[in-house]
Amino acid sequence: MGKIRLLSDAMIGKIAAGEVVERPAAAIKELVENSLDAGATAVSVEIRDGGLDSIRVTDNGSGIDESDIRMAFERHATSKISREQDLFSIQTLGFRGEALASIAAVSHVTLTTRTRDRETGLRVQNDGGSITAVSETACPVGTTITVRELFYNVPVRKGFMKKAGQEAAAVSDLMTKMLLSRPDVSFRYVSNGKTEYHSPGDGQLASALHTIYGGNALKAMRQVNDHANGLMINGYVGIGENARGNRNHEFFFINGRVMQSRLLSEALETACRERVMIGKFPTCALHITIAYEAVDVNVHPNKLEVRFRDESAVYEAVLSAVLGALKEPNAFERPVEMPLTKEKPTVSFAPTVSVAQQARSSGSVTVSDRLPPAAAVPADAEKPIPEYRKISKKAEDGEPKRQENAPEAPPVQYPSIQQISREPRTEKPSMFYEVRAEQVNSILPDIEEPMKVFGALFNTFILVEYRDQLLLVDQHAVHERLLFDKLMKEHANERQPGQELLVPMIVSVTNREQRLLEDNREALENIGLSVEAFGEKDVAVRTIPVILGEAQTRDFVRDVIAELETGRDPTAEKKRTSLLQTACKHAVKGGEALTEEQIRSLLDEMIEKKVTPTCPHGRPLVVAISHRDLDKKFKRIQA
Repeated sequence: MGKIRLLSDAMIGKIAAGEVVERPAAAIKELVENSLDAGATAVSVEIRDGGLDSIRVTDNGSGIDESDIRMAFERHATSKISREQDLFSIQTLGFRGEALASIAAVSHVTLTTRTRDRETGLRVQNDGGSITAVSETACPVGTTITVRELFYNVPVRKGFMKKAGQEAAAVSDLMTKMLLSRPDVSFRYVSNGKTEYHSPGDGQLASALHTIYGGNALKAMRQVNDHANGLMINGYVGIGENARGNRNHEFFFINGRVMQSRLLSEALETACRERVMIGKFPTCALHITIAYEAVDVNVHPNKLEVRFRDESAVYEAVLSAVLGALKEPNAFERPVEMPLTKEKPTVSFAPTVSVAQQARSSGSVTVSDRLPPAAAVPADAEKPIPEYRKISKKAEDGEPKRQENAPEAPPVQYPSIQQISREPRTEKPSMFYEVRAEQVNSILPDIEEPMKVFGALFNTFILVEYRDQLLLVDQHAVHERLLFDKLMKEHANERQPGQELLVPMIVSVTNREQRLLEDNREALENIGLSVEAFGEKDVAVRTIPVILGEAQTRDFVRDVIAELETGRDPTAEKKRTSLLQTACKHAVKGGEALTEEQIRSLLDEMIEKKVTPTCPHGRPLVVAISHRDLDKKFKRIQA
């Protein structure tokens, strides 16, 4: 007797359910996608115990016609595709016709639906994949599906479910993606009777982001709006304080469908690399519109992954769009805000001892110890702080004119930024000096308000009063950024020399990797890498690049192959890493005392060059404390 036999319909349904409905969140995804494909503008999702007890999805879509009501529960029954060519231009979220049938096979499902041309609706009961009752009922236009006791008839599968809280978290993550994918739809998500999200559905992605992250996070995000290489890219990117410890908040939507893509993540992270701390990842909600035939969404069983016809073009378009969105005013114009929060006092001063007297007795100095002792005064003397106004660029006789009522300041010869780290240090004075506030002589026409420079706190943070804020400038981070940008500019178009090897280096590769190297032979020789086939599974390396004076190793060839697979410059990352180490090594350090002239020169160059507001590692250059926050801290105004 033969061993091969047909499976029963019930067994087929349970197997399909295991592939499509692996957990409550997966069932909800299928149901919500069906709602959206039905034209719904409002979708409500309610769960209990993480969806293990019950799931209810309600929409105001087109509803299901009476003639289709039984077919809706059949496997591979769909209205979304009808011919083979449709698979290559899929515009709907679901199309296989398995969702409802698979869910019903492992649960108790109640469906109520009504189309706009009917006065009453229909109620269908399906238990374990079999329709047990169909009747008329009163209900609004649209569809409501209630799922109870998921996996009640598959106890093994139910045993693999996580705790209710973990399943609810998975549903919450799903609803976040759904909400951001369709800002034109009002989503309401309720867990155990508590409303977690309720979006307005006004079509604005900013409103959807506000629903998820709140107003403060949205305010700090950068808007992306660009088009290139046949793609339209719109959305928001979060850097700095909005960065996260993982990629869970990188959301990409391809033609309205949420997708995972290593290629898109790499493009995003490369663009944000110097705006996010090492070990952190940017957040984003990016909508990408592309020709349907240029993308394949039928790669993953759950349609979670995507494949592009021209990956290099997509990578470049996303990289360019995000880089464009991150262009912004310089660090003085857009510092990181640091509100002062309430905290318990840790030090109490005796009322008979002034702060200045304490400083003198302890030997500490409250401003940069490199400032010249221009006006030593008693600590308890009150004297107005002078202020130098900025030199105006306009003058009738060709010479710059000072603003009225501004005292003359002696000309100062500023050292170059490269000289800062080479200046000899001086011993700390023991006298407590008056703080002198002076104008930074910036040549930027858009820095209109006068600035006061108070010196350096802890020989690390330069204190500046600008507009209505106290700015703290990290001297090391600023100098590192200036040096890094200078080095990157100098080496931007530098042709990489190749060092000829006495004995060729043999590297084992696959047939595909060997063809990839051969196809890019000319480009590789331009960077100093000469590679040729050596048998079927090896390549012989004749010359190796010398990047910043350092000959590369065998691992470099592996890195080149990986970069070529994504269409990126094989030497760019190596070069950037080396330049970053050089800049960091030669920048002034935190705790290193600078003269007044050095401080002023550092600030001048920072403002003049409108530097990126973060160091190459992603740390902010400038942090701001507002006048209002200080007033609240000192109880001058009520919070």
